Amino acid sequence: MIKLQDYISRYESNIFHYTGEFIQMKKKNWEGLNKAWKNGGLYEEQEEAVSDESGLLKRIWNRVRNREEEVWEEQEVQPEIPADEEELKIQFLNQLLHFQLKWASTTLQEKSFVDWGYERDDLLKYYLQRFPDTFLLMYEPLVEMKRAVLELDQILIGPDRIDIIVHLDVEEGTIIHPEEGRSWILEESGVRRKIPNPILRLHRSETYVRSVLQTYNHTFPYRKIVLAPGAIFQETVPPYSTEYIGKAEHEDWMNKKRMLKMPLKHSQLKAAQLLMKHARVTSVKAPEWEESE
Repeated sequence: MIKLQDYISRYESNIFHYTGEFIQMKKKNWEGLNKAWKNGGLYEEQEEAVSDESGLLKRIWNRVRNREEEVWEEQEVQPEIPADEEELKIQFLNQLLHFQLKWASTTLQEKSFVDWGYERDDLLKYYLQRFPDTFLLMYEPLVEMKRAVLELDQILIGPDRIDIIVHLDVEEGTIIHPEEGRSWILEESGVRRKIPNPILRLHRSETYVRSVLQTYNHTFPYRKIVLAPGAIFQETVPPYSTEYIGKAEHEDWMNKKRMLKMPLKHSQLKAAQLLMKHARVTSVKAPEWEESE
């Protein structure tokens, strides 16, 4: 996650460095944790500073002079020992979410005030835990366009293209009837109701993405996505360069993302850098730095 709301993000200062560093950090610590679990030493108590293999871990920040030291420490309340590797992975990813929120809301000198309710945001977890780390997420970013500040939905920047996404939070099995005009029809348990046409929100996000890329003469492809993984889209033809991802389409769409064997691309990182450049930032100076001056 490179951008959240109007929070300051260390990826804004150097996206080319921090994206690679995060991927390496995550890989190293998952391997250490998995090894400790297999060796039966997951929650052994130690009097000295814990090592990479000591337990289910989280990051804390110690700022020393002009650089940041990142240290692993044990959870004060340790979860139950996982029954299998899949449970271990889920616990690891849930702990990692706190770290991801920190990186998406701090730099070495500044910080934003975080709504920690995002740790319980199932949609945010969906993006951060189910897509490869080569996909860069802007989640509900506040962006500046024509002197106005707009809140967008999600922008997922992959190595091959940008997905501009509007997610529909609907019940499993809901039938979606896309229509022209300002409204769509949802059919839930035989009851119909109207919702605002999500295509209008997609157009707003597309205008932002297209405008930024054109301003800097940077070419990078994008698609527009209406995402409702548990719903059924009534058979219809989406508008140009738009996909409806419902229950029938979701598995194939997700598998294509996961099977994409492409590393982070320079053009991808450049596109992300430009999009963040025109996103709003609200932050304050980090207290540690104020005290050290």
